[in-house]
Amino acid sequence: MSEREISAADGLPVRSSGAWAEEKLYYLRRYLDIFSNGMKNKWAGRLYYVDLFAGPGRCRVRGTGEEYDGSPLIALTQFEFGKYYFFESDPASFHALETRVKSRVSEKLDKISMFLGDCNNTIEKANLPREGLGVAFIDPTGIAPISFETVTRLADQRQLDLIINFSEGMGIRMNLHQYTGTDTNALTRFIGSQRWKARRRKSPTSFNQLCTEIADEYLANLGDLGYIVVNSDWIAVKTDQNALLYYLVFASKNPKGNDFWREIKKIGPHGQRELPLPDNHGPRR
Repeated sequence: MSEREISAADGLPVRSSGAWAEEKLYYLRRYLDIFSNGMKNKWAGRLYYVDLFAGPGRCRVRGTGEEYDGSPLIALTQFEFGKYYFFESDPASFHALETRVKSRVSEKLDKISMFLGDCNNTIEKANLPREGLGVAFIDPTGIAPISFETVTRLADQRQLDLIINFSEGMGIRMNLHQYTGTDTNALTRFIGSQRWKARRRKSPTSFNQLCTEIADEYLANLGDLGYIVVNSDWIAVKTDQNALLYYLVFASKNPKGNDFWREIKKIGPHGQRELPLPDNHGPRR
């Protein structure tokens, strides 16, 4: 069922999602809290938030019907930033978000910039500040919607922390067969390089190892942009059956950002304390 087929209590489209999506937003909310409060004095008026796949602003859990605010409304209603930048490609979702923004936070309209269209094509229109300090939430469905070139342009000459949905479970693992056949362009655009192809030719049957090396390659490419990316900072988001959906990847150009992230991930969404990751967990850098 598409977003526009589901009506929320306010009569506008909502994003249909699994219960696990709330875990992702839990970590986003915690990071925005520690980031906005920890940096507000040093960067007064110059903190900003970027959401590349903003959606309609509200989510509904499949099966339970529970509704809750999505990432753009969380940022707007719970945290103070000097500017907010929202990108959304679906017209129905864009207009739903626009309507909710106007009704919920009318006092902040002068701080909000919204862009209808594919973020890969509209990112330059935003003219994101280079002198401020920002957080970008990059939460696509699958890997095809976001190219590494867009991440590169986003990060160019900016102090911008990244929280990225790295879709190893739902994207890479479920569809690797098509990326290792004739259609490899989507994965290459997402990763930002094609060294993984040579690894695939050398070890055609080592599926799990290839997934790990693809993730390593992505980390290395973020590192080339000046980011600090560490394997143990990744957060695995799984289904109720414990199947991997995706990782939340965090990257900052300043070690302080990584310190903030490690602090917020010590306690999980259900109150559980973080356990040390095994040596063979996920990608390494």
